[in-house]
Amino acid sequence: MCSPLWTLLLLATCLCPQTLRALKESYRRGHDGSTVDEMLARLGEGPALFTDAGATSTCEDSTCEEREGGLCWGYERDCTEDNRLFVPRCDGSPKPWAQTMEGKMELFWTQADFGYVKKVVDSLAILCSPKGKIAEGASQLICSAQLRYCRARNLYMDLRRYRQMTEKQGTYRSFLEDIFEEGEIGGNCELDINRLRDNARHKSPLQSWYAELGGYSSVDFKVKEGEQCDEIVTRPTVFIKLDAVVNMYHHFCDFFNIYASQHVNGSFSDDVQIVIWDTTLSKEFRDPFIETWRAFTRHPVMKLAQFQGKRVRISH
Repeated sequence: MCSPLWTLLLLATCLCPQTLRALKESYRRGHDGSTVDEMLARLGEGPALFTDAGATSTCEDSTCEEREGGLCWGYERDCTEDNRLFVPRCDGSPKPWAQTMEGKMELFWTQADFGYVKKVVDSLAILCSPKGKIAEGASQLICSAQLRYCRARNLYMDLRRYRQMTEKQGTYRSFLEDIFEEGEIGGNCELDINRLRDNARHKSPLQSWYAELGGYSSVDFKVKEGEQCDEIVTRPTVFIKLDAVVNMYHHFCDFFNIYASQHVNGSFSDDVQIVIWDTTLSKEFRDPFIETWRAFTRHPVMKLAQFQGKRVRISH
């Protein structure tokens, strides 16, 4: 998955000014997520991707084919193949990957192109429905199949046992599982516990968020009020578990996954707080590729340990 998505990231910068203008007109839609139904209805419409400052050409005129109508990535509900910005083309024999060239192209599209993003978007489901309006303190939890991607609002986490759990299971382990007991992670929403448990088959450190969210529970108090919280984070927050920062190939898988998640999330803002989900006690984040994070956030990257000993509410 890593190498093809790297290609996508590079191709996304190779756009003519005319193409950028067409994309801007097609994608000026918001994703405020005011209600779960509205959010699910609008997921896949396509985010507002480009600003005027980014409307520069990095490709020759002969390579910039203009098409009639709005262009789209391919995961949007109303996006046809004719209007996709990029359509995979395969050479050579389809084998051993597929029986036909059409099958080979479809396999590439669904596993290494924006068709993979479409599969994630299409699998999104409500796991915890708000008790009232989100703006008034209700919570929500929406996840894709097997909890590979999740989006939460007014998320409550009790990390007062963090040091105890970390020291007990090994100070230097980055992916401790089951660190939350019942009532220590959740929100003010109606939980579909059966649907949550049905997505437990891929529980492992780098495949799923089930180890962290398997104990998600419905809490009685309104998380927004903050009466039970020691810290409230209002900036949109992205949690990510890293493959490896010491190896360029493995670490750039992390950046490609963030990029793909931005498409699923419908937001490319860099005014976000990135938190590394690393269950060690160290609060300091070191990364030889630290400059790369500037592509995704204007703020310093944090580690989970900076919340240790606290009850925290993450607004969104």
